[in-house]
Amino acid sequence: MHTSTFGNDDELTNELPPNWTLVRFQDECRSMLKEYFTGQSLEEAIRRVEELLSVCPGEADELGVVAIRSALDRDQNAQQAVVELLCRLRKASLLEASAFVRSFEKLFCTWEDIAIDAPKAPEALLAILMTCFAGDACGLSLLTKIPENLMTAGISSSDPRLAPHVDRLRGLASELKEFKGHVSKTLEEYWVSLNADEVASRLEEIGMHNYHHEFVKKAIVTAFSQSDPTKGRDSLSTLLQNLVAADALSKDDLQWGVTRLLGQLDDLGLDVPRIEELTVELLTGLVADELVSAPFLRRCRLLRIGGGTGLRVLDLVQRRSPEFFKKHMGTAQFKKEIKEMIQEYFNSGDQAEFGRCVSDMAPLADERSAELVRKIMTMAMERSGADCEKALRLLIWLSRNEEISDEAIELGFDDLYRHMPDIKLDVPDAEDMARSFVVEAQNAKVLRGEWPEPIEQ
Repeated sequence: MHTSTFGNDDELTNELPPNWTLVRFQDECRSMLKEYFTGQSLEEAIRRVEELLSVCPGEADELGVVAIRSALDRDQNAQQAVVELLCRLRKASLLEASAFVRSFEKLFCTWEDIAIDAPKAPEALLAILMTCFAGDACGLSLLTKIPENLMTAGISSSDPRLAPHVDRLRGLASELKEFKGHVSKTLEEYWVSLNADEVASRLEEIGMHNYHHEFVKKAIVTAFSQSDPTKGRDSLSTLLQNLVAADALSKDDLQWGVTRLLGQLDDLGLDVPRIEELTVELLTGLVADELVSAPFLRRCRLLRIGGGTGLRVLDLVQRRSPEFFKKHMGTAQFKKEIKEMIQEYFNSGDQAEFGRCVSDMAPLADERSAELVRKIMTMAMERSGADCEKALRLLIWLSRNEEISDEAIELGFDDLYRHMPDIKLDVPDAEDMARSFVVEAQNAKVLRGEWPEPIEQ
């Protein structure tokens, strides 16, 4: 459960820098690609990608999506050019294997929508993937994740670029069809017996581990289709927990199964009217049981897996599981979260609620603890004297209730004085106000009396 082709949780937590937006990043990508497709050298394109990802390292998957989509909207020359770019980026480790996988999964989940405006896009997408595979940019396991209907479109295509790969695609399609047949029978028996051990044994007998994500998706869909969907969801959760414990399912299987579910929510909703509600409840439970992680679901949201319906579902899951999501916030999200927390505290004065929010984010790294303490004081300085008193009472409460350590308090005061030149631009008498915080915090014994005077720092 610790490894996944989607990437580890630290990688999935990465996000855009505070001064960037998704639209700006996409525009930068398209600008680079436009020049590359119209004659710019490959080396120059790679240089620009390296420069862009040095600023936005967490957006390599989005770059892959934009690059491939841009090529699909152009001709075969552009599509071959994007293959060369992707292969070189992979070789140079500018595009990690996990980011490459996430890029294609986003496209796998949306290929039918893309085909509405670009009928030849399915064949072109497969041609790009298969050529990347031939160039060692990805492994065989990614090919086993190609949706069955997309493989069928490739097999029946007259695109000459796919001719060398048709036999492989036919073999993969045949394996997938065979596996789905086994899975249907296995799940029919499970919903009668509810014997998870039998399912684990059956999956072991079948083998074909690269297709276990299809089992996960099928299990979810059949659970939602039971006469009592709530009971079906609970039985499904028990099944998945037992299969993970028995090593019959991996973290990868669950993640691929979830992305496929999110990508098909609109279609599934035609037969399952409560699909959104049931999916929210299921994913909330999977997060609580640590079968899927908050960073993984956040990455699904950043990639907009499932479109508008998927976003609604993922937002609700996050709101219902704050204690899991807040522990894995990126820098920009952390800053936004603490700003909202502090503003709410000044409005309500509810110290216990603020403390609960801090607990949800625990454990906080030292630099984040310091930033929280500093922001409590600086935001109070920007408001009023009454809010400065509220801020001091909050720091005392957090210290005495051990929500923030004495070391973190001191680091926060250190941080306050390091930022003093910038703070004074908005609050001219900030030094006097900060000195009052120091004196009162020392009197309350939440800041040690020997803490160095600011002039000594």
